[in-house]
Amino acid sequence: MFGNSILYHGIVELIDMEMEKKSFLKSLGFRREIKIVAKCTCPLCEERVDEDEFRSEAFVKEFKSSGLCQGCQDTVFGYRVAW
Repeated sequence: MFGNSILYHGIVELIDMEMEKKSFLKSLGFRREIKIVAKCTCPLCEERVDEDEFRSEAFVKEFKSSGLCQGCQDTVFGYRVAW
């Protein structure tokens, strides 16, 4: 039972952090981009994103942070830098 309580609080903290991040981004004028990323679509090229397209966990982490697909990450960060 104690383990479930810790898990619950961890999930609540994660949700609060995500809501805080979205609220901050909205205040900066990124409302459209937030909606696009929520639909699992890249905010730059507006193509549907599939997690299987990423070459490593680092790219997946960047996607979870920015919403950028693998192709746009390569363009923005440079192909060699991204490796």
